Amino acid sequence: SAPAAAPGPSGWSLAFVVMLAGPFSYLPMPADYTRYLPRTTSLKSITWTGALGGIVSSVALGVAGVAAATQTDMTDAVAGAEGLLPGWFRPLFLFLVLGGSVTNSIITLYSSSLNLQVLGIPWSRARALAVSAAVTAAGSLAALFLTDFTTSLLSFLSLLIIVFAPWGGVFLADMLMRRCRYDAEALHAREDGAYWYRSGYHPAGLAALLAGLLFAALTCDSELWTGPLVAPLGGADLTLLGSVVSGLVYWALARRRLPAYAPAA
Repeated sequence: SAPAAAPGPSGWSLAFVVMLAGPFSYLPMPADYTRYLPRTTSLKSITWTGALGGIVSSVALGVAGVAAATQTDMTDAVAGAEGLLPGWFRPLFLFLVLGGSVTNSIITLYSSSLNLQVLGIPWSRARALAVSAAVTAAGSLAALFLTDFTTSLLSFLSLLIIVFAPWGGVFLADMLMRRCRYDAEALHAREDGAYWYRSGYHPAGLAALLAGLLFAALTCDSELWTGPLVAPLGGADLTLLGSVVSGLVYWALARRRLPAYAPAA
């Protein structure tokens, strides 16, 4: 038989989107963890530790998944892996899967409730957590019983990048422009703080975010939404470049207006 054709721009872009969908979906959450670290913690050590931890675990799981797929059907990863395990290990395997999912959900819901409060919604932490849990449960049940769960998850994550990639571009651009120097007290000062801008919104940040969102939406290729620029681009999915667009727009609009801050010695 003829050899399979090499993947084109569409295949490569889809592979990158699927690969980065998970990390991008966690972009709003790292600050929730790092705020518990001592102030003297090195930014370089945080970056390298997080990067290496993510890369090593992802590569290890990827290699294990590819190896398992040569022996069994991995369409359902849990059921497929269970068939390769000895009988005595299966209960422990299912316990690890369940425990990992629960602990991951606890941390994710914690961050989600914080994000709801950051939006200015006057809810207590408990109420915000309950709302996040209810929405998550409803979405999970719908994906589990109404559609194919894996397909729904990948489609949802691909759409999530439309929002989180531009958001990450603005966030990272602001960090680089300020050299990661922020006034922690002013961040919580609301109307009297240096970061309150106009009624709590930064016009440059919003404009950059919207520009990145527009670009990402126009170039997204997923089962739930296909942007009008995907076909002219030969099927390539350029959603991730929404972060670059938003970062550049933010730099152009805010580079001369960011308040200077020098941390006390």
